Amino acid sequence: MLQNHLGTEYEVMSIFKPNAPFENIVEDLENLGKDLTKKDHIVIVRGPENSLERNYHYSIEKDLNIIARRADHTVRFVNLLRRHDESWMNRKVRSVNLRLNRALLGHGMSHLSVIDTTTIGREEYMTHGLHLNLRGKRKLMLLITDKLDGGHVSGVSSIPVIIHARAAPFLG
Repeated sequence: MLQNHLGTEYEVMSIFKPNAPFENIVEDLENLGKDLTKKDHIVIVRGPENSLERNYHYSIEKDLNIIARRADHTVRFVNLLRRHDESWMNRKVRSVNLRLNRALLGHGMSHLSVIDTTTIGREEYMTHGLHLNLRGKRKLMLLITDKLDGGHVSGVSSIPVIIHARAAPFLG
């Protein structure tokens, strides 16, 4: 969807890692980013998966510090999407998203930013409440596009999208 929206002059690459720990994505950033320029963006889409269910003391700050040191190009994080299948987790999701925003105010993180998904409503999720439906995927794609250079993606030649959730890839 993102590739179709941006057109053929842009290259969108999707890396899908179901159930992979976030550390695996951090490790891949160095290899993924070695051929990227400052004009390129990496977008990380991750769900509120096992890190919140199994690790009550999950530290988004630790992950961000590692990423900030390893990536010298623009990295956009899609904040954690709400859960409508297990709504009790949404308190944790809000907490992680707030900590994500606060942590990005730190030194050496100006190349990292958040794509806010709070406008994605329940009607944009599948019936089971965990994954986005087609309407929700379109909305997420537009949120990502809008965040790339304030909606002006001119000069962006490569946009790797890393999907870290239990959903089928939809952006590549």
